[in-house]
Amino acid sequence: MNSPRAIGRAAAVAALLVGSAAGADTRIGADLGVTAGLASNPYGSTGGDTAAGTLSGSFSPAVTINSPTGSTQLRGTVTHTEYSRIYGGTTDYSVAGNTSQQISPLTSLTAGASYSSYVRNGLYPVFDPIIGGPVNPGDPIIVDPSGAASFRERTEVLSGQFGLGFTLSPRDSLNVSARGTRVRFPDDMGLSNDYDSYGGGLTYMRAIGPNTSIGAGLDVSRSDYVDPALGKTTQYTPTARLSTRLAPRVTADLSVGATFSETQFPTGTMNSTSFFASADICREGDRTEFCLVGSHGVSPSSIAGASQVTALGARYRYAIDQRSNINASASYSRSQALYGTGSNDTDYGQASIGYDRQIRPRLSAVVSVTYSDTYDSFVARSANFHGLVGLRYRLGQN
Repeated sequence: MNSPRAIGRAAAVAALLVGSAAGADTRIGADLGVTAGLASNPYGSTGGDTAAGTLSGSFSPAVTINSPTGSTQLRGTVTHTEYSRIYGGTTDYSVAGNTSQQISPLTSLTAGASYSSYVRNGLYPVFDPIIGGPVNPGDPIIVDPSGAASFRERTEVLSGQFGLGFTLSPRDSLNVSARGTRVRFPDDMGLSNDYDSYGGGLTYMRAIGPNTSIGAGLDVSRSDYVDPALGKTTQYTPTARLSTRLAPRVTADLSVGATFSETQFPTGTMNSTSFFASADICREGDRTEFCLVGSHGVSPSSIAGASQVTALGARYRYAIDQRSNINASASYSRSQALYGTGSNDTDYGQASIGYDRQIRPRLSAVVSVTYSDTYDSFVARSANFHGLVGLRYRLGQN
């Protein structure tokens, strides 16, 4: 992928988002961060003395625009990491914009675009390119099951999404969405496969009580691999849905259905039917936040082609007091090639726990420990433990 061109496309979308909210209340800020740590095996090496000290610096600007009809946010991050031995330094960067607007009393709009370029390692979550990183701070992390097999590869991801919500009556609503993702590995190390994924969905929900809605949905998606041997897969997924409040502070969104897949190979076409399910359960207390998500379905994988992917993610936050918090997260995912194409199946797990404390109104300190490992990978790798301490300084109004 041509990086300047991709960044230019994301910047153009961001400019449109800013322009749509011209004249509204605008807040500009940034976070500056520096961390130092020690990693036992940051790139999943297969043997020998792989430990190294790490030193990272990051700059994350953000612009938030609030108006009577909604909000728009533009954000970016640049992170540079140096190692004390063995490994060369890396620079990761990303830019994103999203907006949420009430364009009429009965119609809402959401839209967003992002571009990221990063070198995969065991230090930070390897996000699933289709899902991306957490949109909200309390959302669980979902990792890419094939991420650990492609350590040390630079990954470039360009994505966009658009949605419209319609209130049909006091009890009925309809949502229409579209999305697209482009994943490239410019280093061409021969481990991962470039692909494009795009699709859309339609969901109808009806309230059957003050806290419960039921409905149905249909999602259509397609993944096209640059390598013809991995094929082009089209998927149709009808689902039944339930959204409910289980308790005053507990919400749940559940869906079940089936995925009908058709993959076109140079030698012919193959079809399959797979079970689909997803769950999103969250509890928010006075001092705690906890979310658990899980899914099983068909999605593209950079290693194994179109795959059945099972993913679980959890995130917990506890406010010790007004200045101190404990954060913990865990994620596990597994990909199994749908038709036996590509490399072997891959499992990847990651867990972390951290403590942060506000030292001054704009200055915070953080301590964390992260564990990550691969399971049943075609390359036997040692686990990675990464401990770090750091400081973060907040600039501006955000």
